[in-house]
Amino acid sequence: MFGLILARLAAPLAIVAIATSARADSFVPATPEAAPRAMTLEQAISHARANHGRLAAARLQLAGARRDADVPGAQWLPHAAGFAQMVGATTNNSTATQLANPNVDIPRVGATEISSTPRFQPYPSTMIALGARQQLYDFGRVAAETAAASLAAAASASRLAGVELDVGLFVEQAFYAVLAAEAVERASRGAYERAVAHHDLARANERAGLRPPIESTRAEADVARYEAGLMRARGAVHVARAVFAAAAAVDDLELGAAGDPPETSTLPSLVELLRRAELSPLVREARARVLAQQAETRRIEVQTRPRLFATGSINGRAGGSPPNVGALPPGDGWLPVVPNYDLGVVLAWPMVDPSWSRRADASREREHAAQADSALALREVRAAITVAWHEASVTLLALPALEHGAEAAAANYEHAEKRFKVGLGTSTEVADAQALRTEADIQLAIGRFQKARARAALARAAAEVR
Repeated sequence: MFGLILARLAAPLAIVAIATSARADSFVPATPEAAPRAMTLEQAISHARANHGRLAAARLQLAGARRDADVPGAQWLPHAAGFAQMVGATTNNSTATQLANPNVDIPRVGATEISSTPRFQPYPSTMIALGARQQLYDFGRVAAETAAASLAAAASASRLAGVELDVGLFVEQAFYAVLAAEAVERASRGAYERAVAHHDLARANERAGLRPPIESTRAEADVARYEAGLMRARGAVHVARAVFAAAAAVDDLELGAAGDPPETSTLPSLVELLRRAELSPLVREARARVLAQQAETRRIEVQTRPRLFATGSINGRAGGSPPNVGALPPGDGWLPVVPNYDLGVVLAWPMVDPSWSRRADASREREHAAQADSALALREVRAAITVAWHEASVTLLALPALEHGAEAAAANYEHAEKRFKVGLGTSTEVADAQALRTEADIQLAIGRFQKARARAALARAAAEVR
């Protein structure tokens, strides 16, 4: 979970770092590297859903929960067991002594010589047995246990749906971060190239005696400034691509973004989105946990109900203690050669067991806690939808102004450059226009990223599946 949160933060933080890259003042430009493998948004989301570790773990947890729901039904299948034992003990009024065995039901058969004087001499006793049980009627136990396990599995299914949305949001944000980082890199590269061209022109004018040296030195400082910004912008592209690769669950160290993001100009109704809050996996999971805890309370309460089952066994036994009549069996109790079998129907009823009552009381308290969590989850989802809607609305409204600002800044730079070329402007004027244009280009890239990210967050809050 911490790794996913850190990766989610990496994309926005990378863009924030990029926003200041054009104002850096160090580093030397490097030759652009070959672009890594790229994926469209749909391809990345599909790959992540098939290979992401969080999704794989959630699917396995759901599979385990569904297997748990199959366990109670096994009580309707026959149970068989066996044992063999050898005991040395005193036997007053008993010729065959067996230890209690929870798996095989053995009725006590045998009689020893009755004497008014107890003997303390030990005698051997041996037994070997096979037995089976078959539940006949459970008075609702199995149904209650199955219901509790099935509802727990339903909660795991809702959790899996939430993880799928989280992974999709992570991929989508990382995809848009790559596009934004590349847009900032293009803006930084354009600023650097314009600064170099202006520096060359200022140096040529200086050498021709048309400009003072301060013009070329100022232009040289601008070249260094945008050179550093370009290097940092390129580094931010690598960071964004690395985060995208992790989000898409690919083995590549970096992953590029291919294709254009979907264009959206309008937002769905906030009222309609709030109505859908109850469909959120977070809310569904919270409510499923309430039902699962209620079922767990019922499962505990039915443990004091009776249980009817059939039982039977075959066994061989022998005791070395002198019997009331007859002779000792062959082997004097050391060989279990006396055969017996039994068949029966047993009604077992734990009528009073205070521990089960106290467990049920504790489970009811957990029900109240789960109900409180469910109500809180609905409020949180509604709040998340409202916040995401307003953020998306603001970014959507601000984008036209950013686009207009970028166009105006580009026109302003062209005018400043023309004035410089004809001798009416100065390097300071060109530098101001250059800074304004670069800042506008970067802000436009960030604005587009924020718009896409806000729409993705709104889709996640409203439980929209791509």
